[in-house]
Amino acid sequence: MRRRKPFGATCVASLCLCCLSRIGSAETVTIKCNADAIAMGQSVTLEATVTLDDGTPGAGYVVLPYANQRRWGSHETADAQGKATFLLPLPNPGPVRLQVLAFLPKDATVSEWIWAGPAKDGQTVHMATQFNIDEIPRHATLCAVSDDSSEVFLNGHRLGAANSWQKTAVFTGIESLLLKGVNTLAVAASNGTGPAGFLARLEVETGEGVRIHRSDGSWKGWTEAPQAWPTPKCDEASAVTVVGRADQGVWAPTMTDWPEMQHFSDLLAGSLMPDRGLKSNVISVEVSSRTFPTPEPSDRLICVQWEPWFTPQNAYWQTAQAVPVVGFYDSYNRDVLRQHILWFMDLGVDFIMPDWSNHIWGKQHWDERPDSTNEIIHATSLLLEQLAEMKTEGLPVPKVVLMPGLTNGPPTTMTAMNEQLNWVYNAWVRNPRFAGLWQDYDGKALCVVLDTAVLAPKEKTPVDESHFTVRWMSTQLQLTKHEKLGYWSWMDGSLLPVVTYRDGKPEAVTVTPAYFAEFGWTGDKARGRRGGTTYIESFKAALETHPRVVQLHQWNEFTGQTEGQGYGPNHDRYVDTYSVELSDDLEPVSLTAPGYRGGKGGWGFYYLNLTRALLDLYRGKAQSDTVMAVGSPAAHATVSGAQLEVEWSLAGRSPESCSVSIDGQVLADNVKEEKCTVPLQGLAAGPHVLTVEAKGATTRYPLSYTRMDMPLETPIPARVSVPFTLASES
Repeated sequence: MRRRKPFGATCVASLCLCCLSRIGSAETVTIKCNADAIAMGQSVTLEATVTLDDGTPGAGYVVLPYANQRRWGSHETADAQGKATFLLPLPNPGPVRLQVLAFLPKDATVSEWIWAGPAKDGQTVHMATQFNIDEIPRHATLCAVSDDSSEVFLNGHRLGAANSWQKTAVFTGIESLLLKGVNTLAVAASNGTGPAGFLARLEVETGEGVRIHRSDGSWKGWTEAPQAWPTPKCDEASAVTVVGRADQGVWAPTMTDWPEMQHFSDLLAGSLMPDRGLKSNVISVEVSSRTFPTPEPSDRLICVQWEPWFTPQNAYWQTAQAVPVVGFYDSYNRDVLRQHILWFMDLGVDFIMPDWSNHIWGKQHWDERPDSTNEIIHATSLLLEQLAEMKTEGLPVPKVVLMPGLTNGPPTTMTAMNEQLNWVYNAWVRNPRFAGLWQDYDGKALCVVLDTAVLAPKEKTPVDESHFTVRWMSTQLQLTKHEKLGYWSWMDGSLLPVVTYRDGKPEAVTVTPAYFAEFGWTGDKARGRRGGTTYIESFKAALETHPRVVQLHQWNEFTGQTEGQGYGPNHDRYVDTYSVELSDDLEPVSLTAPGYRGGKGGWGFYYLNLTRALLDLYRGKAQSDTVMAVGSPAAHATVSGAQLEVEWSLAGRSPESCSVSIDGQVLADNVKEEKCTVPLQGLAAGPHVLTVEAKGATTRYPLSYTRMDMPLETPIPARVSVPFTLASES
């Protein structure tokens, strides 16, 4: 929903990809698959095993899957048994040749991004380091990168400027400036807005060999220019703040020419298999076409909020809280678009809402839009092309509704908004290639305009509704009460989202698997996923009121702020996403690949399956089913104490009561509420399984983590099992 400072693509924080060309002592990597034939859009489970030449497991190897010689799937690290597992959806009919590459990442020392204290907007800081050289060097080269700009000095001599976080400044032939003995490398670094950092790598060659001096935590920093600058006394200053490694975090994507970096293209979906690395055997899977039922006419519509912003000048993967099962991707990848659309068709989504909310911040006219906006326009045009192509296959594809923005930052003008709507109408709505792809709403194509500041009613120039039915959108309606003005919501910060009424009838509600409120994801009013219970409770607003439009919040958000770069006076208010638990994505992600803030992986296919089950309840297709999730304890949590608080949520047919057991022993029975307390006395320390069962209730929705479910023909008992560990008393 919010535009970030452009960085480009990156690897997740816990994966070091420098020096991947070294194979080490691995002898083989083999793969096996759980199926040799599937229908398009469905998934296979691929398991890779890395074995060293002495027969021991190749733990720690990075394993990358490929489909028909192109990257496809999450990047994984072999576990202690040398195994890595991939959940691979396959969107295109025909034979697919699956193979993996295995690499042993070198645990190399790399330069670190540094800054003098916490970063501030409009700030200039000074940093320096001193180092010894035993003899006059033969050659010396300095590489430097800055966000946003810097002046670099060596022993008091100005080398020049490093004015980009996207291109390395290289200073060669500087050996004559180095001294035998103590040397001083200094930088005056300036930040405009957002994240700030400086990165340096000085390579010095002497008769004894090459020595590298890097930016790291040993540097000293000043928020004001120190005495004797640019040759200050470093022993009188505080240590700098280390922002992160060069090969990790927000700047990594643009470091394609940095000497310590592995190119991100090795991870990006669609990149060709390189002619290096340890290659596995090849497995062939036949992917067949399949039919989808034509949606029945209905006055109720399902919308999925969708982001087309994974492009070089917009948000990318630098702060992704998880890794999609299709792998990191850009918004131009047609295979990814096809897979998303197939998932949406399985869910029964009526229309996709590409997020255009930040396109023309502060602009007077549509033609003033920046190139970053044109990238998102191009990504959206590719979505339309993919929908049109699949429509010609006879598939009942979802339609499209755009979400431009009047205010979500610096406001644009209504003139620019109307010019934008006119451009969309003439370029796309009237385009015969995209005929039938626009969601009709009261006789015209629907357009939902984000206006969080509610400026539209105050504008002298009204919105042009000659070609579109326009609805307005705000956010956090539990605070703003903008629903009283007829505004829909991007997301609300309350367990029961606000329903917007029109002419006395419920028109729209936005449901979400988790939410933040006025203080962001780390605020006390935010609510995490909690095993799916938040999503079930949120969905009850739709189940109870049956509005005309249900918005699913949301698909492929995968972006937020870096640590220490949030909103608010203390830069600690994080929005959009934060972590696996504190995030609102529904797209399937790896169960094991860690994201930006670490962890052990994400939610797999669970939320896709939970969405399917809840939508079937909403449509009246699951009247005999009970859908249940356990929020506490969290799966794989470590608990302690003499008793355990258990909480769960139910939707659909109400059970007679619920029971709670641990390792098969019932500890609470005939529970009428959706919570209880069970004793832990006498339970041995170690792993256990807690089970909550809805008595007398059944479900056709197993809510798998490893694949997309189809409703079962034979119902199963409605129960949820949660593994946990009881901590030792000592």
